[in-house]
Amino acid sequence: MLEALQQLKKLQHHPIRGVRYLSRWTEFHLRPTETEDKLSMDAQQYWNAPNPELLQPYSHWRGAGIFADDDRWLAWGRKHLELYQQFSRMMGLTTPPRRIVDWGCGGGANAVHFAPLAEAYVGIEIARPSLQECARQLEAEGFRNFEPVLINVSAPETALAQIKQKCDLFLAIGVFEVFPTPEYGLRVLRIARELLNEGGVAFIQIRFIRDSWSSRPKRFAYKRNFADNNAYRVETFWDEAEKCGFLPQAVRLVPHEKVNDRTNYAYFMLAT
Repeated sequence: MLEALQQLKKLQHHPIRGVRYLSRWTEFHLRPTETEDKLSMDAQQYWNAPNPELLQPYSHWRGAGIFADDDRWLAWGRKHLELYQQFSRMMGLTTPPRRIVDWGCGGGANAVHFAPLAEAYVGIEIARPSLQECARQLEAEGFRNFEPVLINVSAPETALAQIKQKCDLFLAIGVFEVFPTPEYGLRVLRIARELLNEGGVAFIQIRFIRDSWSSRPKRFAYKRNFADNNAYRVETFWDEAEKCGFLPQAVRLVPHEKVNDRTNYAYFMLAT
């Protein structure tokens, strides 16, 4: 409550913004939370809506929304590859990953940069059009060994039965924040550990929680909150990764990401 009063005091000369802030604060603190099953169903429906032109920018499709700027689309995946390579050098990793699993591959913004490292690239999605677009972008780059895996939000573990060989690198960039709940994200983290060979690594980006209530998981109204739906405290995610059998090696915090004008990004490098 004290935080809300302090914020309203700052906004006293902006009554419309103040009312909006108070409305969001009240909803967050008083609205009943929804179950993971309900949020999962809403997420499945949202990402498979019949108006893909509204969703493509959030699935990182080339030419959509802010990624109509092709330099920005290329920069999104390139910066992730560079950070992965920095982490790898720090860890003394010299062998490129033979197989990569990209959880939430979207339109291929990361895939076109990471796939050249590997012999096979597995893309996991809940929306078939994004799998098809990722395949199209990789094929345009001359990469033919793309393995699409389609799952339902409610059953992420079904990916295990569809992926016949383990991987050396597990990627999850721009996807943990749209998961239904923090607990759901930990399910995926356990799946990642099961999918990885010994000696493999996971490169995962999350949204991290600051002191403000507005950075915490919402747990209601998925369609409206999807971009800010899920987050973790940095130390909590580190601890949970250890519980899943990982050896966390490094984390980099990016308070503000200029490429897409988003905040509170944390990138983890987890070893097996």
